[in-house]
Amino acid sequence: MTSLASLINLTNWGRLALLATLITVFSLLIACGSGSDSADDVAAPATEADDALAEVSKILAPEKSFTFDDYVAAGWKKSKQYDTETVPQATDIWYGFFNAKDIEVRFYESHEIAKTAGFENAAEAIDQSFREGGQYGASNRGAGSSAVTKYKAFVVAGNTVMLCEQSVDSCIALADVLGN
Repeated sequence: MTSLASLINLTNWGRLALLATLITVFSLLIACGSGSDSADDVAAPATEADDALAEVSKILAPEKSFTFDDYVAAGWKKSKQYDTETVPQATDIWYGFFNAKDIEVRFYESHEIAKTAGFENAAEAIDQSFREGGQYGASNRGAGSSAVTKYKAFVVAGNTVMLCEQSVDSCIALADVLGN
């Protein structure tokens, strides 16, 4: 019986040693992963977005500033205006369509705001399931939470951000018309 008791006692010590090691490793990972005060920790500009967004986002016409009327003149059909309260720093938000594709247009004071705050918000608004290994088209929606449109891409064009229904191509086509 004494050898069995010794074995149980060693097993308990082994478990305690393993637990202490795991706690130490996790503590070090948390400590090393926490923020620092260096200038390198500033958020990357939108043009340096992560690879997952490269296929579904573009930044175009940084020198231009567009108005609601510019979009209408380009052939975009307005449908519904949304409250800007749901999208920080946006000055106006409209849902509409272009070439039979739903496109939500978010207006900002400047290109700088559109490519930072607007980019970040659009990245959150488009379908996020692809980041987790899923397929495009899960459940994220635009500013109008009751809308049924599911956006899968976006384009920052000048001082605006366009959320695109199917792909970035529909927004690029509209941006091309805007630019001419």
